[in-house]
Amino acid sequence: MATRRTTPEQKTPGSVCRASFGRDLRARRVIAVELPEFLIYALEQRVLEANAGASPEDISTIDHYIESELANLITVRDVAELEAAAPGFGAAIQHWLDEIAT
Repeated sequence: MATRRTTPEQKTPGSVCRASFGRDLRARRVIAVELPEFLIYALEQRVLEANAGASPEDISTIDHYIESELANLITVRDVAELEAAAPGFGAAIQHWLDEIAT
């Protein structure tokens, strides 16, 4: 099994979660993720493919690609469960959808 490394900024390995009380689920936050080089290469290739022939305003980045792929993991059931745990979760998703549609 691979060894996970923790950056000095992380108090707990793999910890990115905070309590949901008082969170603005529509806000954005930067996190650091350590990935194996082969995954980074694969992501770069998917972004290059997506950008082939794209107009300058439609160019994607690795961040865009990862965000889209992670959003695809959230199911309707997840939305219901997460909305119960953190009211406003569904509204945050709708806000994000509206944002990417423009």
